[in-house]
Amino acid sequence: MTLRRKIRWLTIVGLLGCLLAAIPALYLLRQGMIGERERLAAGLVESAQSMLASLNGAVQRGELSVSDARARATLAVQGLGGDVFRLTVFTEGQAPAGWPESGRAVVATGRFEPWGWTIGAAFGTADLDREFTRNVLAFGGFLALLLVLSWPLSAFLSEHVLGPLEALSSRMARLTQGRTDIDIPGQDRTDEFGAMARALEYFRRAAGAIIERDERLSGIMRNVGEAIVLVGEDGAIAEHNPAAESLFGLAGPELVGHGFAALFAEEDRGRVEAMFETRRANASGGKAVRVEGLGIERPGQPRAEVSLSLSGLPLGGRHHYIAVLADITERLEHERELLRLATRDRLTGLPNRALIESLVESAVERARRHNRRFAVLCMDLSRFKLITDTLGHHAGDALLLEVAKRVQATVRTADTVGRIGSDDFAILLEEVADGEESAAVAQRILTAFDTPVELLGTEHYVRPSIGIALFPDHADDVHELIRAADTALYAAKRMGGRRHAFFQKEMADQARRHLALDRDLRAALAAGEYRLHYQPKVSLVDFALEGFEALLRWERPGHGMVPPGEFIPVAEETGFIVPLGDWVLEEACRQMREWIDQGMEPVPVAVNISPRQLRQRSSEDFLRVMAKYALTPDLIELEITEGAVMQDLEHALTVLEELKAAGVRVAVDDFGTGHSSLSYLKRLPITTLKIDRSFVGGVPREREDAGIVSTIISMADLLGLTVVAEGVERPEQAHFLRHHNCLVVQGWLTGRPVPAAEAAGLLEQRLKQRA
Repeated sequence: MTLRRKIRWLTIVGLLGCLLAAIPALYLLRQGMIGERERLAAGLVESAQSMLASLNGAVQRGELSVSDARARATLAVQGLGGDVFRLTVFTEGQAPAGWPESGRAVVATGRFEPWGWTIGAAFGTADLDREFTRNVLAFGGFLALLLVLSWPLSAFLSEHVLGPLEALSSRMARLTQGRTDIDIPGQDRTDEFGAMARALEYFRRAAGAIIERDERLSGIMRNVGEAIVLVGEDGAIAEHNPAAESLFGLAGPELVGHGFAALFAEEDRGRVEAMFETRRANASGGKAVRVEGLGIERPGQPRAEVSLSLSGLPLGGRHHYIAVLADITERLEHERELLRLATRDRLTGLPNRALIESLVESAVERARRHNRRFAVLCMDLSRFKLITDTLGHHAGDALLLEVAKRVQATVRTADTVGRIGSDDFAILLEEVADGEESAAVAQRILTAFDTPVELLGTEHYVRPSIGIALFPDHADDVHELIRAADTALYAAKRMGGRRHAFFQKEMADQARRHLALDRDLRAALAAGEYRLHYQPKVSLVDFALEGFEALLRWERPGHGMVPPGEFIPVAEETGFIVPLGDWVLEEACRQMREWIDQGMEPVPVAVNISPRQLRQRSSEDFLRVMAKYALTPDLIELEITEGAVMQDLEHALTVLEELKAAGVRVAVDDFGTGHSSLSYLKRLPITTLKIDRSFVGGVPREREDAGIVSTIISMADLLGLTVVAEGVERPEQAHFLRHHNCLVVQGWLTGRPVPAAEAAGLLEQRLKQRA
């Protein structure tokens, strides 16, 4: 029921109550008046009796006669009567029937014994009844008039007082239910109700903002991935979000009231309690305290690693704490894995270059502090590339694993073995007495590879080389020490490999010279400082010109003509041999085109192809250069070494077969000095064998050389290959070769390498002889 209806009903009930209360009051008043009249009647009777007694006394005294006294008494009693009441004397001694008459409701009687009379007094009540009825009707009319007159007042109050109160009350009731999507009427009023409405609107907006904020916070708490826990002063959990249940592996009722620190692994509880102590000491504020790597042992679940951020929250004059926990188990695992990948070799699990450098740096600090010596060894595998190219990368990985295993088994437990390159290893030998101790370790490592390594069912021998650098003898810096060991390693490889070498200052100087030479070699190509000289190939039958071999020369400003032996190994080592070899082929083809355009009859020109160039180029690359100068393929002969083929046999066979199919002549240079194999020789698509000068130089005096040369010639004849002998310098060598059917030779006996202009003169002479 609304307030308006309540007021109306209260008004009606009040008026009715007044009416109902007034009627009994009037009735009681009437009854009181009747009682008063009863007392008056009794008084009249007593007065009459007193008068009769007085008259009777006069009679007894003889002053009046009995008759006169009775006559006077009757007259006096009648005189006391009136309209309202009647006073009657009954001389017979009792009231007759029918007394008092109708309308006389109040009666009093008394008896005067001396005379035997009865005195009766009777009062009427009709006037009282009329007055009572008139008063009741008047009061009812007044109440009715009051009710009629109060209705407009009630409507006015209902509209201007009760209505706004009801509206505000209903809005307040909705606000208490959390409903803020309501309108507050009366805000434009200037009275007290307007002020109340504006205040209620303010509270509505504030409540809406609070409810919205609470909903957002509640949504965040429910959906945030981090566990959020409210911890009380006693260290027990007061509230938490769903993520906390998932993180701790406990249901909500189990968490509330549970000690917060007790949820962590036993070894980490002290750290958690220390965080609370820090917050208590800085209760007034400050940044949140944060710790990572705390463990949580969860029942039936794997251990979780979390980060904990703890901040203070005063509530109701008491200190509470907000704990935010994030599960960083996966992140820490990833970081550990990244650290492992950053510091460990993925294949072997050995320390990589970064970790080795860090370990060497630590060893340097310890050695300086305790005045000790240690050694760094760098090891390289000479045939690793050949194995991976021929057997595949899986075989290479298996080889690296076996190498790591053997080296680790050879060194001491305190020593560290790392992989710092594709086939490069580093060994850190802590606390060596002198160079001999480190050399003994290096020799044990080399001896460990006397036993072949089994790869894909076949045995292969590994030829490691080791460079040794000592601290502080050879270097006192991390990078310089590793660089010194690496420099010694290359020195060991240049000495034939499968040995160790100590660092020497001259090695560093040579390495710097090689670096400077590599820079100058590249600059020389751009500056056009390279030249081609042509060494003739001559027939021993008629001494006719059969072809040329293009030989690279470097005309270095300020140094003159640099021998190939000084810069070709550097170019091979740095990889510059590939662009340099491309230039040689390009220049030979260009020169051939120039001779043809000059009307000369061309002869085949042989161009040396390095192993790197053969691995990195396809047959299309070689044929494209020849086609650029419109040369027929038979005018260019490509010379390769046995080692170049063996480094990537399948690729080499593919390239050489395609070249041979296109008409390009292919020769094996320095035959007999490399990996000579009849099975490989049979598979190679070649046209020419060139006998190395190391065998030709001993004929005919050296029986072994003579036997080797004659065997090569016979074998080439059986395979249908042309034979060319290099390094022919004496007539007896030429006679021996011609006698054994080797009819094409080159060497100082038949002609030294000459520039292109002089080679053109040889072509002109050949043309005249033909004419």
